[in-house]
Amino acid sequence: MLHGVARIPGNESPLHLICIHFGLLGAERQRQIDALCARIDSHVPHDEPLIVAGDFNDWSGVAERRFYQHLDLREAFHNLHGRHAKTFPAWLPFLPMDRIYYRGVTPLSCERLIHAPWPRLSDHAPLAATFKL
Repeated sequence: MLHGVARIPGNESPLHLICIHFGLLGAERQRQIDALCARIDSHVPHDEPLIVAGDFNDWSGVAERRFYQHLDLREAFHNLHGRHAKTFPAWLPFLPMDRIYYRGVTPLSCERLIHAPWPRLSDHAPLAATFKL
């Protein structure tokens, strides 16, 4: 997990940015979900904007339900397109493994990057999102 704090000129609240990579096993992911929720609860005030992105390996939606209920996080691609982005494997995506969650910002766009060079750089298709503070 990486947790960065960006101070943006003209905006009072800092923007918290978290990047994660959850494990493949369900029990491992549950521990990681709990640890991430605890980290956010203890280090990110609820009224400050937050973006959490990465490889969640969460094709069943367990993390998403927990993030929404506990942290009030929403998923950008799902919010804008009505479904989750299929990101794995990059060369023929059929599993929705990667997500960009947010609160305190407004998603303007969220796209799966499928054209060269992206499919050659990782086994997951990346997501790119634009937000308004």
